[in-house]
Amino acid sequence: MSQKDYESNLETAISYLKMQNGIDARLSIKKALSQVPDEDKKEDNSPFLKILSMCGRFAIEDGDVSRAAYYIRQGLKLKRFHVDLLFLDILLSKATHRYGDMLTSILSYLVAIDLPDREIYAYDFLNSEALKEVYDVYLPIAYSNTQNHTPVMEIILDTAEKLRKITTGVYIDKARDIMRAIDLKSN
Repeated sequence: MSQKDYESNLETAISYLKMQNGIDARLSIKKALSQVPDEDKKEDNSPFLKILSMCGRFAIEDGDVSRAAYYIRQGLKLKRFHVDLLFLDILLSKATHRYGDMLTSILSYLVAIDLPDREIYAYDFLNSEALKEVYDVYLPIAYSNTQNHTPVMEIILDTAEKLRKITTGVYIDKARDIMRAIDLKSN
């Protein structure tokens, strides 16, 4: 099977990023996005999701919140537990001070990094640095700025229990411990 044009342009954009050539990477990813036919815009098309993720990332870097939100929402509509799109949604929610949404995205991110299909996608934000940033920076900000901690904790405990059927739950457990520590500190 031959490579599609948008896949080639995605690879070119990734190469440009590795060479720290953001201008050409943006041009290549924009071209790649324009080349994706409607029938290829689906959940199991990892190159398309990567294109949306990169478009969202560039829009965040440019400070274009509405454009970033468009790409991120489009991707998450196709694949709810996409690590990169969720990480970008965390950044976007922080920038727009939507802390409840930020907390939801953080918890979804922690679920996504623990799912068995995570190896299929070439995630940029599936690494120890991103996870550390989520735990040390974003989770405390989101949780501290979200009201009604008791129902949030109940939802997390319920979700963690259900997830143990398909994930280890270690990432959600650590998040719960961090949130409990925040509650203890504030009392």
